[in-house]
Amino acid sequence: MSKILALSGGSVKGAFQAGVIRALFERGYEPDLIYGISAGSLNAAYLVNQLGRQKLNGEPLNFPQAGQDLWDFWETRITHPECLSKPFSLWELGWTALTKQFRGLVSTKPLKELVEGVLDIRNLKASPVEMRIGAVNIIDGGIHYVDPSYDHFFDYLLASSAVPILMPVVQINQEKRRSFLDGGLRDVAPLQKAIKDGGKHIVCISCHTQTIEGGIFETGDLLALVDRVMDIAVNEILNADLKEALLVQNQRSDLSIQSIRPIQPISIDIRNFTKLDIRRMLEIGYAMGKSEEYF
Repeated sequence: MSKILALSGGSVKGAFQAGVIRALFERGYEPDLIYGISAGSLNAAYLVNQLGRQKLNGEPLNFPQAGQDLWDFWETRITHPECLSKPFSLWELGWTALTKQFRGLVSTKPLKELVEGVLDIRNLKASPVEMRIGAVNIIDGGIHYVDPSYDHFFDYLLASSAVPILMPVVQINQEKRRSFLDGGLRDVAPLQKAIKDGGKHIVCISCHTQTIEGGIFETGDLLALVDRVMDIAVNEILNADLKEALLVQNQRSDLSIQSIRPIQPISIDIRNFTKLDIRRMLEIGYAMGKSEEYF
């Protein structure tokens, strides 16, 4: 498995990633294996699901169609914040905090229902293109990469995209010792794992610019504050991931890494985005993926 597509985290900025993917697939790019973190995990799972569905239906493998399907998924199924989460009431937040049963600032029941409604474990297992997704065990602090052959795979998938504090901890099979959160706590871009597993030609699609985007926001808004703090942390980890991977590339003649990330900051309000915001990010990503700079 030498051609690896590495998809970083980025919350709803994953729409940018989906736009890039559609363009690359239309241009003939076909990975052997897809790695995902956070939003990248959701994109990876959806792509692999569609490719597996094609195989089970006896259809020829069609990457451009899978890319179009992913685009359509973002444009039609993730049109406003309530598609992914629902804020808890002040009473619920206060009660869970006081009773040490804190479950995050928002409920991710809508995301769970969305994932279970569009993905089929049979498709994921049948896909000729393999996948790995990363989530962090907050008990031992390590990042764990899993594939659809693992029991409770959907639990890991939800955990991979569970933003700390904002979203609840995910217990795999309801086991406390297997309490997981966003893989971006350790690897925002799953490059080191891809290299370690033998990747020779790696394309990494990130959702963040090299420097953190500016802009004024209400620091007294807890949801907005958590989002900004995570953006800063994610940006720093991503830059470190890319820097380390490129240093390895410079030492190996058999390794090539191509990094695709936004040139200009992508501003998005996770509490109040619309279908037009999703479409804008898809189109920005698509334009970048079509650029002659890549491939």
